[in-house]
Amino acid sequence: MTRIACIGECMIEISGASPGASQGSGHGPFGPCTLGYAGDTLNAAIYMARTARLLGNAPLDIAYVTALGDDSYSDAMIAGWQRDGLHTGLVRRLPGQLPGLYAIQTDTHGERSFHYWRNNAAARNLITNGGDAVLRDGLAQCDLVYLSGISLAILPAADRDTLFGILQDVKSAGGRIGFDSNHRPRLWNDADSARACYQKFAALCDNVLPTFDDEHVLFGDPTPQDTARRWQDWGASEIIVKNGGDATLYLDSSGATGTLTPPKVPHIVDTTSAGDSFNGSFLAARQSGHRIDDAIMIAQKVAGRVITRHGALVDISDLDLAV
Repeated sequence: MTRIACIGECMIEISGASPGASQGSGHGPFGPCTLGYAGDTLNAAIYMARTARLLGNAPLDIAYVTALGDDSYSDAMIAGWQRDGLHTGLVRRLPGQLPGLYAIQTDTHGERSFHYWRNNAAARNLITNGGDAVLRDGLAQCDLVYLSGISLAILPAADRDTLFGILQDVKSAGGRIGFDSNHRPRLWNDADSARACYQKFAALCDNVLPTFDDEHVLFGDPTPQDTARRWQDWGASEIIVKNGGDATLYLDSSGATGTLTPPKVPHIVDTTSAGDSFNGSFLAARQSGHRIDDAIMIAQKVAGRVITRHGALVDISDLDLAV
C-alpha cells in the first residue's frame, strides 16, 4: 500500500459572515455564518483520499501531519479527518493550545477574501520540543510527502531547516516530495525570504504544483512556461502550473511539455480550494499509475466540481473521472 503524509495547518473556518449586515435580532452587526475547518494541505489530503476511492485502484494510506490543541474543536477536526479515511497518528496534541481561526467571504463572482487569527496557532509548534523526532520517525517509510508554502511559512526559520533535513532523509530512502508554493505574502517576513526558501526546498521536490498568478507576482515570471523552467532549473522533476480557467501546463522530468485546457464551468460559486482539490486529485491519480496528462484531466474535473459549490470541502462522490 502506498503511504502518503500531508504536512500543514488546519484552521477553524467561519464562512458566510457579513460584517456590517444587521439581522435585526439583537445579535450585533454580523449575519448568520457556518463553522467548519479547512487548510490547504488538509483539503488536498481529503481530495486525494476521495479521488483515490473513485479511481478504484490500489488504496492510498494517507496521514495528516499537524499540531492541534487539546480542545473540543481540535477533537472535532480529528474525528472529521478520520471519517474521511485519513490517519491522525502524526497529529501532535499540545495541551492548552488552540487551532488557528479564519473567516472567509465570497463576492458575486465566487472570488474569496480571508481574515486570519493564527499567530498563536498550535500548528506553528509542530517541530518544537521533540516534535522533530516524532516527525522523522513518522515519515521514514512514506512513499510521498506533500506540503506547501504555507506549511513552511508558519514555522520558525530554524524549524524549517529541521524539516528540510527530515525531508532529505525521506528522499534518501526513496520517497517522493510534492509541493505547492501557494504563496501568502502576509505569512513571510519579506518576499526575499520566501523566494530563498522555495528555491532551497525545490531541490528536494518531485512534483511541484504552483499557481501562475502567485509565481508571476513573486518571481516576475512572464509566462507559465517560465515558471515551469525555473522550478526545473532549481531541481524539481515534474512541474504542473495551474492557471485558473486557462490551460494547465506541465513539464516532466524528460523535458516533455504540454498544456490541457480545463472544461468550462458555467457558474462559478466559490473558488475556495480549487487549487488544493486539483493538487490532491492529481497526486492521487499519479500515485495510482495515471499518465501526467490523464492525471491533469482528472484533477481539472475535480476542481471544476469544487468551484460550483460553497466551501472548501464538497462532495465529489458522483463524479465520473474516466479519461
